[in-house]
Amino acid sequence: MGLLQTMERLLNLNKSSQEEEVVKLKEIFCKPKGQNPIEQFRTPAVGCQYSNPDGSSRQDALQKLKVGEKVRLIWHAGDSGRRNRVYLVRRGSGTQELSMPDCFGRLDDRVAERVIRWLNRDNIVTAARVVKITGGTRKQPRLGCVLELTTYPGPEEKKAGSRKP
Repeated sequence: MGLLQTMERLLNLNKSSQEEEVVKLKEIFCKPKGQNPIEQFRTPAVGCQYSNPDGSSRQDALQKLKVGEKVRLIWHAGDSGRRNRVYLVRRGSGTQELSMPDCFGRLDDRVAERVIRWLNRDNIVTAARVVKITGGTRKQPRLGCVLELTTYPGPEEKKAGSRKP
């Protein structure tokens, strides 16, 4: 089952059958071909030590990550007072289908808030890639990772009636 369907199902289990909540999960797509970056910064992934809602291990997903690998950003636009979250998901083996076992953490709440604000207000999209895998030692057995986030201008909206000759 895909990540989106699993998360929707799990998040709706806590609701009574009479009160139904719509869960909005969106992937933040970034295709920066030929564009200069606006900003670039590094941030650690958070929540890597926990399990996913389906019981899959985020540590297992982290073990499969490689430095330089691109990461999918999945935005959970929560309602009813919940904060917006941006989950981090491995790209997988060339498949477009997202699956829960590929989720290895999320962005810090403040960073997620910035990424979502940029997307909604400023039409700026964000790309992420792994720059460092941390942990995995005797002193620090739990794995973690550091991401490099790069922001780019979003796609320009097409003007009504304008055509290229």
